[in-house]
Amino acid sequence: MLPYTILYENSAEATAPAKYVRITTPIEPKQDAGTFLLGDFGFNNTTFNVPSNTSSYYNRLDVRDSLGLYVDITAGYDPVNNVAFWEFQSIDPVTLMPPADPLKGFLLLQDSNSLVNGHGFVNFSIKPKQNALTLDTIGARASIVFDENDTIPTNIHTNTIDAFAPTSHMNAITSTTNPITISWSGTDDTGGCGIDHYSIYVSTDMVNYTLFIPRISRTDTTFSLPPDSTYCFFVLATDRVENQETLRPGEIKCTYVGPPLPVTWLYFRGKTVAKDNILDWATANEQNSKQFDVERSLNATDFSRIGIVNATGNSSQTNTYQYTDRNIDRLNSEFMFYRLKQIDIDGNFKYSNIVRLRYNEKNKANTIVYPNPTPGLITILVGDNTLVGSVAVLYDINGRPLENIKISASSQVVDLSKYTNGVYFIRLSNKEVLKVVKN
Repeated sequence: MLPYTILYENSAEATAPAKYVRITTPIEPKQDAGTFLLGDFGFNNTTFNVPSNTSSYYNRLDVRDSLGLYVDITAGYDPVNNVAFWEFQSIDPVTLMPPADPLKGFLLLQDSNSLVNGHGFVNFSIKPKQNALTLDTIGARASIVFDENDTIPTNIHTNTIDAFAPTSHMNAITSTTNPITISWSGTDDTGGCGIDHYSIYVSTDMVNYTLFIPRISRTDTTFSLPPDSTYCFFVLATDRVENQETLRPGEIKCTYVGPPLPVTWLYFRGKTVAKDNILDWATANEQNSKQFDVERSLNATDFSRIGIVNATGNSSQTNTYQYTDRNIDRLNSEFMFYRLKQIDIDGNFKYSNIVRLRYNEKNKANTIVYPNPTPGLITILVGDNTLVGSVAVLYDINGRPLENIKISASSQVVDLSKYTNGVYFIRLSNKEVLKVVKN
């Protein structure tokens, strides 16, 4: 939304307060009238609030204490003339008609001892049309009528549109012990206003991403995290007019953070090819390493060994490994979880991060939720594009359905702000269940 303010004032040469003021501003060709929203307004030394998400408004303001009047305010969008408008009408509290006294009006004379007297403002916001492009321009002008005087046009101001969000890219993470350093880069679209800040998200399960650093203008940062865990990160850029990037596939970077190990992990990952799950991993250093037990679970809790891969043993070189879990269709499970148990010659062992893979006939990706926990808004990034157009169901902790959610895009924003803090579940039509914490 682009915010606008229209200022108006009683003439410095005026000899009486203004009883009636009408303000109009045309909706420009590149503005979307359907997104028009009123903001607060004020006159003299008083500001009045308009309820949020309001596009039309009427109220009788009681300003008898300060002005001895009521003031009727009517505001909204006029589709016939394609203008936004505000009308202020002074009302005599006795006759309930416009005051007959020429010295009675809501907009006072200008006063050098009180600089706000005789001045007023109205605020509104409106979005550019979706087909607007960066460097398109929107004019801003208004016409103001005081009582029965001629219309006074304001100066014309031109705004240049920044229509698209910036893009960012997180660099590969090389840290394996605290403190950990992550870095990234970002660019705005050509002609855009530039990146204002970045937001960093983190996850320990590769599904639920928490807002870790909400606003950072640098392109790198160093911090410490609880050791002995795998962390995944992504970055989203926001430009100076609040266009925020949406997470793109492949922009998540993961790393294991922990104390020095006999084995230095580079990565552990997997992919589904036809009816096989192919797991591959690499190490940069091994000392007295005996083997890797490949373990599988269908519920992310109960793991069992399905294979053994012998380790190199002692090596300071990069070592790559692979294991294939064949014919996974026999498991009758849509989701499979894998981890490695790295065992030393002396019997000590360490677990890798967990890799979650999803099997179906079209090999669809996992759904991601961020930020989670959330104060209100979450984004669901669906991995299965056939979900677009389907309906998900929001449940509370007791399993009661609260509302249906239409998945209208691959990146869907859901507003939970009207619900109390707690745990909620979103069940997608493909039977995926997302756990969301609102706080």
